[in-house]
Amino acid sequence: MRDDVTTDATPAEPPVAVPDPVIEAEPGAPIAPIEAEPVEPVEPAVPASGSPPGRTGLRTGLRTALLAGLIGGLVGAVVASALFVTLDDDSATTTAGSSSTSIVRPSDRIARTGDIASILRTAVPAVVAIVDDGGPESGGAAGTGFVISPDGVIVSNNHVVEGATNIQAVFSDGTSRPAKVLGRNAASDLAVLKVDGTDLPTLALGDSNEVQVGDDVVAIGNALALSGGLSVTRGIISGLHREVPTNTGAMLEDLLQTDAAINPGNSGGPLVNSQGRVIAINTAIANPTTAQNVGFAIPISNAQAIIDQLRNGRQPAFLGVESENVDVAKAAGRSVGVDQGAYLTRVVSGSPADVAGLRVGDVVVRIDDKSVDSSAQLGSVVRLYRPGDTVSVVVDRNGTEVSLRATLSEGPTS
Repeated sequence: MRDDVTTDATPAEPPVAVPDPVIEAEPGAPIAPIEAEPVEPVEPAVPASGSPPGRTGLRTGLRTALLAGLIGGLVGAVVASALFVTLDDDSATTTAGSSSTSIVRPSDRIARTGDIASILRTAVPAVVAIVDDGGPESGGAAGTGFVISPDGVIVSNNHVVEGATNIQAVFSDGTSRPAKVLGRNAASDLAVLKVDGTDLPTLALGDSNEVQVGDDVVAIGNALALSGGLSVTRGIISGLHREVPTNTGAMLEDLLQTDAAINPGNSGGPLVNSQGRVIAINTAIANPTTAQNVGFAIPISNAQAIIDQLRNGRQPAFLGVESENVDVAKAAGRSVGVDQGAYLTRVVSGSPADVAGLRVGDVVVRIDDKSVDSSAQLGSVVRLYRPGDTVSVVVDRNGTEVSLRATLSEGPTS
């Protein structure tokens, strides 16, 4: 989660196995290398309600945020905050695919605690703390990213860097490098950054399509921007195909759920499997007053096509429609002949959808061989493709199935 910290700055402390629970980190200071063993979760000190907030807008003080989280309100990150509020009033739409609890093989396990050390030796050097606009002490923010190429390409969340003008990537050896945004996309909550460098340590990407419930995972990140190094937590994949809302009213779809502890500051960091490969990008958590250790991460296999576009300064694929869930359309009195799909409420003039012949009132039920069960899933499926790809869009139109061909374009920047 993007972490907006208001603290009293002190020099960075030497590496310790367990971070000091008193939040004294100087966010812009070098971060010491992490210890090889996993860090136990820390109960942060609860601040007074009168602690001053940070900058207005998307950034709030961590002390205020932590207290709010403890009483069921807003906590730190842009995406997480919307999720907290929505879950509080039971209005969240959470769906699980039929395969979410299907066990087809023995779970991947970290055989013993000591094996985490070998994972960390490879992973931690490629994980960076993201410090925005001078850090939380200056009203900025803190998050996480990870390096995917030796020349310094870094993946993170959009909400970690959105609105930032000065971004620093702080490596686990204490070095800090200025980072520029190559591209970001709010709908997918992904961002790609770049620092100057050669032969930088990288994290290998795994295949999130092979993940199943019960697999062991490790989360690495800049949790709460604590001094003494990055935080490491261990858990399992506890659910698949989750759909959660963001503060913009959009939905993040097909997320992995984990019980590995994820906290403000972890956003943009890697969720790695027992082989130390990235299977997902940590993004949001459920309100800790109503749920314990329910975190969500973007599957890396879903993200790869978007990352490839963003690192080249381009946006993901674009169809050019607005839609709503079928149940919402039915509740509004619209005549709909199917029970699932994305009911089109708008077709953008001149867009690929318009050129292909899609109409308001069509219900998209499939793209190529990929089922579309909801409005959010429509956007998620489209973003799996690249601009220029031609796809088959299957719609229900007044009870008749119609197949149309659409050539996707590059999406708008905002």
